[in-house]
Amino acid sequence: MTEEALPAGIQYLLIGLQIFALIIFLYFIWPLVKSENWKEKFIENKTARSILIVFVLIFVFVFGLGQLFDFLFPLETLEGMQSNNP
Repeated sequence: MTEEALPAGIQYLLIGLQIFALIIFLYFIWPLVKSENWKEKFIENKTARSILIVFVLIFVFVFGLGQLFDFLFPLETLEGMQSNNP
């Protein structure tokens, strides 16, 4: 079943439930995030900074490769293959 088959009320209920879960998650995580010294852990630490740079480069490379393949090999639709018979 796809989300188009669900009634609008249930769709809004599921979206509200997801937003509520996100708020609860942030409520429990925020004190841990706030108490960390992020600059000392990730910016001043040379090893952690190198790993972050590598992750960013990998992300940029994969994203660029995806965009290149989308440009070179776009999706094709099979309009001529559809039949009007039920």
